[in-house]
Amino acid sequence: MNKYRFYIVILVFLGVLCGCNEDEFLKEEPRASLYPENLLVDYDGFKSMNISLYGIARAEYRRADALGGSIPLVLHSVWDGGTDVAWGNNSHSEVQYMYNPKLIDQTDKQVFRNVFQWCYRIINTANMVITRSENEGVNWKGSSEAENLRKKNEVIAEAKLFRAWAYRHLTLTYGGVPLSTEEITGLNYRTDWERNSVSEIRQVMEEDLKFAIEHLPLRTANNSTVSGAMARHYLGELYLAEGKYADAESVMKPLVEGTEYSLITTRFGNNAKNEGCPFIDVFRTPMYSDGNTEVILAFVNTEPENSASGTAEVYMKSTYKGYYANDGTIKKSNLKNPDYTSGQCTWPQAFWLANGGKGASRLAISRGLLRLYNYKEQGDKDDRISDHAMVWRIYEINESGNTVEFLNNGKAVIDTTVTAAMLDDTKTTIKKWNWPSIKKWDYIPPVKANGDKDGCYQDISYLRVADTYLLYAEALYKQGKNSDAVKWINKVRNRSNAVSITENDLVADGMDLILDERARELFSEEERRETLIRVSQEDGKDERDVNNYFKRRTRLLNEIAGRDARGMNDYETPVLFPIPHEFIESNTGRVLENNPGYKN
Repeated sequence: MNKYRFYIVILVFLGVLCGCNEDEFLKEEPRASLYPENLLVDYDGFKSMNISLYGIARAEYRRADALGGSIPLVLHSVWDGGTDVAWGNNSHSEVQYMYNPKLIDQTDKQVFRNVFQWCYRIINTANMVITRSENEGVNWKGSSEAENLRKKNEVIAEAKLFRAWAYRHLTLTYGGVPLSTEEITGLNYRTDWERNSVSEIRQVMEEDLKFAIEHLPLRTANNSTVSGAMARHYLGELYLAEGKYADAESVMKPLVEGTEYSLITTRFGNNAKNEGCPFIDVFRTPMYSDGNTEVILAFVNTEPENSASGTAEVYMKSTYKGYYANDGTIKKSNLKNPDYTSGQCTWPQAFWLANGGKGASRLAISRGLLRLYNYKEQGDKDDRISDHAMVWRIYEINESGNTVEFLNNGKAVIDTTVTAAMLDDTKTTIKKWNWPSIKKWDYIPPVKANGDKDGCYQDISYLRVADTYLLYAEALYKQGKNSDAVKWINKVRNRSNAVSITENDLVADGMDLILDERARELFSEEERRETLIRVSQEDGKDERDVNNYFKRRTRLLNEIAGRDARGMNDYETPVLFPIPHEFIESNTGRVLENNPGYKN
């Protein structure tokens, strides 16, 4: 039997039964079919099923090999590497496109399958919730018919928001994909899927997001759950992608101009006692309950020693932070650290505990993006490139237990020197270990013996209203409302002490100025590839064109992935991911063409 027969069924019914064998699945009545039958009978059961959607969605912050393979970097990073903002530094054969974009043409790579499959796990689980909510006899546990309807619609709204969110990933990453809006069972299983157009899929996304806006509050009691704010943000982005700029402004206006969300502009939270700035405090304390008014959605986490039920490691830190412990000079630091000399820690553990947690240098921030922070020659005034937010210094604990900067011959050891290895087009990995990196995801484990672990357990900020402000500014700019657009861009800039832009600046630089600001504010948060594909496809344009935003900006800002020899000056280099080869092969009832630039 074809082992990919259940590919679109996403291999599992709930998204939690990883690794089931298809032959065994067909031989006996599987737990996957019994579990929803017993669970989806009342309001509590449906809410529990929606919790599984959060569990699947948070895999964006787990390793990219969570669904198979051996890809030791966070799934989220597949949308950053090989764009204008980042290049693959400590690379892996699955993601060579992150340093050499023309190598994206390998359709059988596990990473492309994993992203595709992950999105359909979310879709099929959401479809099951939506479909079965219409079953007769569901006990919605309301005190009246109106209350029953409210609870039912709340459950459906959550599921529809997740479905739209998954199709957002798929359409901006793969283009047209199969559109599935019904629960897939043995009775309606198909092998003749077609690739629906992006326009067709966006119609369903729009309906789903509108339903979520209608039936979910703008701000929920806890920002670890989806909300009307999240739905408004993504519907605004969808309207921008479709060129409906007035609609985008209208749907985001209650979110940005309301009182429920606002930027953090003063020190607060768990990090306020340390040196820092409001910008970095947002990431150290992302929950409503701790006073965060900026984060729309966060994924909650906790250390395994604090949770009897277990937790899931996230890999943002190790992916985006430099692998400084591998640098020959930096290895001379912390040799007098009392934890090291006493034997309480190994040297790597002692080093990482003094420097924000272990990094693995999977991605490196582009030098062009670092230059963007020096807008209007403001140097390091912008908090987002300061020592609080970027690694510019390496620290050591001296014999007295004091934290001091580690210097080599009186000089800082972090630098942005471009080496020969970085420019060698035959290299399969670069390994520039002393490059600056982002501190957003720093995490020091409470147990010293875990100081050199890749994974970490902090709460993760997924979506911030700062992102919405910049989308809103884009909607205003596209309508010629330049003075209004500048106001929202400057709200984001001024929070981090960055100099204000003027209306003339926006007119002169246009959409590139907004993309610059998104890069400065949202590096490692937005799925950058998806943003660049969205704006490159505007007005029906071809995302592969060498002069579009994607390829032109990558050439301009990315000194590694943007080199001519690496494909960003070639029309033939694809930008969309390939439809996975295995899915095309398994769809025996219909021949599917892959995206342009790929062979089936």
